[in-house]
Amino acid sequence: MLRPDVRVDRLSEVTPDLLRSLGVRYALIDLDDTIVASNGDDLVDDAPLLVSRLRAAGMGVAILSNGKPERVARASKLLGVPGVALAGKPFGWAFRKALAMLPGASPATTAMVGDQLFTDVLGAKRAGLVTVLVTPLTEGKLPHTRLARRLERMILEER
Repeated sequence: MLRPDVRVDRLSEVTPDLLRSLGVRYALIDLDDTIVASNGDDLVDDAPLLVSRLRAAGMGVAILSNGKPERVARASKLLGVPGVALAGKPFGWAFRKALAMLPGASPATTAMVGDQLFTDVLGAKRAGLVTVLVTPLTEGKLPHTRLARRLERMILEER
């Protein structure tokens, strides 16, 4: 459950071809430390490019985040995609809510692209989604996130 289907160092490595090779036609993208540094407000340069490429390839895209509504709303507006804030990952209902925003999406045809094993990967796996783990942009702003990062490194090094 904690083994991502794919690991990438940078968001730019997530491409329509990569997702298609995994049987994916839709992508849910995490916000904090995936497309926006947790200690900042600006989208990373790769985020608009990724969304643009996915949409040009006919793929559906939405943001799924445990982050605050104002952060998610801002990123959603900038990227022109729907978003779910305070989602409740890793619980399954969070993923089902996001899937409902993408007409035609199903767990088997959707990837969760995120930076955390314990929310993005675990939750998506339990919900039946494909998982893409991106190296986090920062160590995290909150103490529990920094602790989780240490645990994640230990788990990932074991594999």
